[in-house]
Amino acid sequence: MNILQLYYFVNIVECNFNLSLAAKKIHISQPALSQFISTFERDHEIELFNRKNSRLQGLTTAGKEVYDYAIKILALSDELDHIIHYESLRQKGTIRIGLPSLILETYFAAYFPKLSVENKEIQISISEDGSHALRQKLIKDDLDIAILIEPTLLDEKVYEQHTICFDEMVAFLSQNNPLAKKNRLNWRDLDKYPLATFKSSFMTHQLVSEKLEENHLDSQILFTSSSWSYLMDATQDTDIVTILPRPVEKHLNRDLSTIRKFKDPIPFNFTICRARHEKHEPLKDYVFNQIVSNFAPANT
Repeated sequence: MNILQLYYFVNIVECNFNLSLAAKKIHISQPALSQFISTFERDHEIELFNRKNSRLQGLTTAGKEVYDYAIKILALSDELDHIIHYESLRQKGTIRIGLPSLILETYFAAYFPKLSVENKEIQISISEDGSHALRQKLIKDDLDIAILIEPTLLDEKVYEQHTICFDEMVAFLSQNNPLAKKNRLNWRDLDKYPLATFKSSFMTHQLVSEKLEENHLDSQILFTSSSWSYLMDATQDTDIVTILPRPVEKHLNRDLSTIRKFKDPIPFNFTICRARHEKHEPLKDYVFNQIVSNFAPANT
């Protein structure tokens, strides 16, 4: 059997021997799938399926053995395809970088295109996601470099890490909000105010939740979203206080809204991370070190 035939065979079994369902799943006609079975069994002089009234009922002993091998071979084939894909990216000089959208838009929107233009041999593939998901991609080797919000929760013995930005979380609020009269806020000032922040899959949500719980304000998060623009707009003409990373301030409509810093702020720091190796591929090493040198010195 070739890989395609194994794929057909396994799908027939997984569809409980329903040829109509299997044919739809693998996008071929039912007669073509029936012909594949008949031709294969005839040419190889083997019966893979038990039949009753010409309908498939299950696997023969030989069919079960072939099925067990087919599952293993298809898994290895998928793994090989994965290896070939990423080896192709590597040989093309493609560096897989993952980072949260907010950090990409605020800090790296112009940096990565400029880096690619100045280094024609470098191709950068960007993956945008939350820090939790990006950490898992880095661990699974689906990323060469990840830029994560601290804490990264990575083992420093296994992953090289450099903090490249130090910042803080701030309160976004309407110009008419009573809290706008204060120069800086205590966390207890938020008592009785409806709060908003990023959704729970974001590391920043965890940081905000911990600080609010510490100040017994955890029950007041009424709105969450993955959109910082929506969360900022939610403060207009309301008493909602949105807690977001300070860099979002650059998108603020100052005619309607303002920000206030906290006396005891939540750090918003992010770190560039990669797996530790005895020797890194030159292009990946170059890009990693360029990011560190271009960002870390200005923020330390």
